[in-house]
Amino acid sequence: MNEPVFTIPTAPAGPWESLTTNEKDWIEFIRVISAGSDPKVTPSRVRALRALLDAG
Repeated sequence: MNEPVFTIPTAPAGPWESLTTNEKDWIEFIRVISAGSDPKVTPSRVRALRALLDAG
């Protein structure tokens, strides 16, 4: 099995106004919980996030 450890998602294309309300809310949520920082993407963080998302 040659699946990569993680894939970095791309940002939505276009201006902020073209995003859905849901997309804007998620971006704001991430900004709030990260205190405005840009957390580094690491394999362990991606695995932890996938585990959280798969649990639901």
